[in-house]
Amino acid sequence: MPAVPKNKKSKSKRDMRRNNFRLKALNIVECPRCHAKKIAHRVCQSCGYYNNTEIIQMEKKSKSKPAEKEATKPQAKSDEKKTTRAASKKEKAELENKQ
Repeated sequence: MPAVPKNKKSKSKRDMRRNNFRLKALNIVECPRCHAKKIAHRVCQSCGYYNNTEIIQMEKKSKSKPAEKEATKPQAKSDEKKTTRAASKKEKAELENKQ
């Protein structure tokens, strides 16, 4: 049998107990290394450092490199498609010649 309270808790006591269940505001501070906003006592999301030590290795962001990568990827895919199409045409031609 579960425990049962002997007396009713007053609204005041109930509310005092619930007082600590609320959400608390986060403490936003500036990263000393990259000066981005971050949550206190957490790793910086922009540079990956905490307490002057690198915790997460971040990739360097540059404007020219992603554009070059995007330009080369579609060409490589289209080249692959061309070779597979050419190979399939050759195979079809060989099968027709054999028959």
